[in-house]
Amino acid sequence: MEGFRLSHAGLIVEHEETSLVLDPGDFSSEQELSAALDAAAPVAGLVITHEHADHWTLRNVIAVRERAVQRDAFPIFTTASTAAALTEAGFGNVTVVAGGDTAVAGDFALEFYGGRHEILHRSIPGIDNVGVRVNGSLAWGGDSLIRPDFTADLLGVPAGSPWSNIAQVMDFVLDAAPRRAYLTHDGMLSDRGRALYAQRVGWCLAQTGGELVELPRADQR
Repeated sequence: MEGFRLSHAGLIVEHEETSLVLDPGDFSSEQELSAALDAAAPVAGLVITHEHADHWTLRNVIAVRERAVQRDAFPIFTTASTAAALTEAGFGNVTVVAGGDTAVAGDFALEFYGGRHEILHRSIPGIDNVGVRVNGSLAWGGDSLIRPDFTADLLGVPAGSPWSNIAQVMDFVLDAAPRRAYLTHDGMLSDRGRALYAQRVGWCLAQTGGELVELPRADQR
């Protein structure tokens, strides 16, 4: 199984002859997403962790469906509010998932965990957020720093998000103790800021024998 990043929080995972798309949000331009999908295997399914636009847009979901193995039966897994928006937009085969649920999309076995988005501010209502483990390996929590109840082979670590600070990120990595991790949610960071997060996260991983890796973008593979 291989993965490559989209801008900020998006990810495409390939296995065998199909791919799985995670959180194709609005930090990805139409051109970037199109090029990434051109480089990827046909899409077997889509996971959207929550309703915020930096994790999905209608335009990007339509673009992903256009590259699906079966457009008419293209499966999408997400939270209730996002599912409602997609259903209203005319999408079928949208499944509401929560922590503890499992599903299959093509060559991908999906195990969902978590349940709530990190608090942005007391003035902003909380929303649902669901993480996913893919093929027992990659763990992607969306906008949550909840510790998975398993040891991930590869864990997405949110860096530079507006709902966390570096101390919270470091504690998350120390608690989760993945074998490998990569930085995500870096669309709001400068190169210097990202390097600082990489240094701190790398230190945390070293405490438990883990490793920080850099997932390529489609044009870097």
